[in-house]
Amino acid sequence: MFVLLLLVTITTELSTGFDLHLRGPTFVMEPPTRLEFSNSSGGWLDCSASGSPQPSIDWLSVDGTSVGDVSGIRRVLRNGTLVLLPFAAAAYRQDIHSTVYRCVASNGVGRIISRDVQVRAGKRGKLQKTYKRLCINHKLNVNSK
Repeated sequence: MFVLLLLVTITTELSTGFDLHLRGPTFVMEPPTRLEFSNSSGGWLDCSASGSPQPSIDWLSVDGTSVGDVSGIRRVLRNGTLVLLPFAAAAYRQDIHSTVYRCVASNGVGRIISRDVQVRAGKRGKLQKTYKRLCINHKLNVNSK
């Protein structure tokens, strides 16, 4: 009887102490709601989270499927960054360059999903004109390059 009581006490203390160290993911850096970039420069989205155990970072497409590397077009780095590489205008793909992405952080305790990120690639000149128009509308000083 004493051995059983001692075993239950030790097991309870060990599991309680261990549970206190588990923590579901929380975003340290959540991606922005929009990313506009030119085909000549490419763009990237950062996402990071903390938790215990350390969460893994994945990216979802607009339909909820996991995204991965697409040779020469898109890379998912181990640090949680989604990189949209510079591309020739002929290599434009709407499902990659003009879509919605979401960051997912998950560990054994839980899973969180970021807000939608609207991504839009365009030609360099067109995006520069859009940027200048936004700056003029908001009365910001812009260099004319």
